Amino acid sequence: MSNPMSEAEVTALVSQVRESAAHEAEAVLRAALQRLDQDASAWAQVEKDVRDGSHRIGAGILGAALATLGNGYERSVLPCGCGKGMKYVSDRERTVVSLLGKVRLRRAYYWCGCGASRAPLDERLGVVGTDFSPGVRQAIGRLGGERPFEQGRELLGQLTGLWISTRSHRLVSERIGNALASQAPSPLRAQGDIADLYLLADGTMAPTREGWREVKVGVAFTADKGADGKPHRQTTRYFADVLDAEAFGWRWYNLAEAVAGQRARRLIVLGDGAVWIWNLAAMHLPGAVQIVDWYHAVERLWLVANLLWGEGHPAAKRWARQAKKHLAHGQVEALLALLRRLSPRTAEARKAVREAIGYFQNNAERMRYRRFRRQGLFIGSGVVEAGCKHVVGQRLKGSGMRWSLDGLRAVLALRLAILYGPWPVNLNIAA
Repeated sequence: MSNPMSEAEVTALVSQVRESAAHEAEAVLRAALQRLDQDASAWAQVEKDVRDGSHRIGAGILGAALATLGNGYERSVLPCGCGKGMKYVSDRERTVVSLLGKVRLRRAYYWCGCGASRAPLDERLGVVGTDFSPGVRQAIGRLGGERPFEQGRELLGQLTGLWISTRSHRLVSERIGNALASQAPSPLRAQGDIADLYLLADGTMAPTREGWREVKVGVAFTADKGADGKPHRQTTRYFADVLDAEAFGWRWYNLAEAVAGQRARRLIVLGDGAVWIWNLAAMHLPGAVQIVDWYHAVERLWLVANLLWGEGHPAAKRWARQAKKHLAHGQVEALLALLRRLSPRTAEARKAVREAIGYFQNNAERMRYRRFRRQGLFIGSGVVEAGCKHVVGQRLKGSGMRWSLDGLRAVLALRLAILYGPWPVNLNIAA
């Protein structure tokens, strides 16, 4: 491996960088004084000029620091996957774009007759196959996960003075996201004893070039009863992907393992009443307490009331309040009797009543809300619904957006890392 600089070489380099920085600083200061002398209101432009000058000084310092690493030379021949030797050819220079501007790297270059090549210094610095430094890629990935790519590109340029193409912004963002999506989730185990482990699932649609696709969102979180007698959420993990129900089920189960292992006293599955959720719970989480989200159940009652009497009608309000009271006490049988006594007049209302009877009848044991509250359990699935909104809705459903499937999945992974961690990511792995 190439030797680092000697102490004397480092001293000479420091002196050279100091002199260069001093000249640059003087030039920037004189230009700022001249501009302000001509027009004191030009402060905003002077700020940008000083920022750019500071970046040039910083790029010189960064380039000098990287130069002390040497060229990355290891030996004359390196192993190659084809079985032949990869020979040292020469030192070659390249430019890498950093947050401070462009820096030059001088690296030992190896090549094999099979067409393979290597620059060990690039590998060491994490810039194989990219023209951007880790810091720039972190910034691009963060903005790409938060904003449409054109907006992110403009924001990066305005704030840092670093202007890249929209295409590069998209490619770097998707590359980081694809790498994140391919990694196994790192365990984020809750500490100490675990009273309850909740598993939640939901789905939301996202636009792709082939039409709308469902993104399934899974959540696992631990909770315990607080001093106030109410449950308090603690360690929380999310995932979101375009998956069929079977693949989702295994990811869901693995998420539960990553958060709590086998240490939870109780397992609770919370959902909106979709059959696929309960089927997966029965398969992967047998014995779990199953709870239908309270707000979805109440929403079903209001749907029936408004179709029968009209939205805002006093009779609709009276009926919904009575039905909601039965539901709050877990008296599903009384609620079903109330539904069966209705006399809907329209086909739409008859259908709504019929579906409501089936909904409450099939989920009766999942709606014993009074018992669940007394046991200190959550009865609302707002955590996963918020995940659908924040992970998918806010970034992936913008006007005119049509994603490739790979692009959709990449940005999903970026969103998850940004919103729920870990971020920043290790770019030697993730890009």
